[in-house]
Amino acid sequence: MIYFFCIMLAAALGSFANVLIYRLPLMILSDAPISLAQPASHCPHCKAPIKWRYNLPLLGFIALKGRCAACHANIPRRYFLVELGAVLLAVLCLVQWGVSCQAAAYFIFLLGLWALSWIDAAHYLLPDVLTQGLLWLGLLYNALAAPNSLSDMVFAAALGYGLLYAVYFVYLKITGKVGLGFGDMKLLAAIGAWLGANAMLNVLLLACLSALLFGVVGVLLRRAVLQKIWPFGPFLALAAAIVLFTGADFTVLWSRL
Repeated sequence: MIYFFCIMLAAALGSFANVLIYRLPLMILSDAPISLAQPASHCPHCKAPIKWRYNLPLLGFIALKGRCAACHANIPRRYFLVELGAVLLAVLCLVQWGVSCQAAAYFIFLLGLWALSWIDAAHYLLPDVLTQGLLWLGLLYNALAAPNSLSDMVFAAALGYGLLYAVYFVYLKITGKVGLGFGDMKLLAAIGAWLGANAMLNVLLLACLSALLFGVVGVLLRRAVLQKIWPFGPFLALAAAIVLFTGADFTVLWSRL
């Protein structure tokens, strides 16, 4: 029953992540009269309010077969995938750390990365309220769970920001173009606040390699990805999750190649 409750709670938090993914960019990028609470959940096509039974995480989407109950327009699959992803993250945390405060804390961290990845992929935006929120939550968690590691986490946050700022500065001087956003720097700083200084190079190396692999696959599939601006946030989030769960030192593997 405890595991069942944890998974249901994760699905509900995944539903809240959907709210953040949809509404935060509108609040930041437009003048739309919208907040996280108002207006109530509604169909983006016909504006009809969504009944409570169809707002149940995962089950509502399945019951509606991916269509609005009022106008029968397609509901974006993102809503189902975000909630399903939240459940899978919860299962991974439970398998890794059991029912514990550590599992709950890392689930919140991963859920924040999950939401940021979707926002960045759609809008090339990493909202400060999420990146800075994750940073302070990471420092607070480590201050309570492992006070002796707090100085390392503060250093890691500064290191994460500084590494990407150095890349940004050098690229700007060489090309005269902006190659990275400040949101990426803040995101890596937040990751540092959770994972520590030893993980920073691993996360950055793995993120770069996964982005490179994405580009190569895109070229092979004849997708003109090299001519587009890539959001780097999802690659940082993926790398952070892999390093968190595996603890692998990819810098050692890289040095042996």
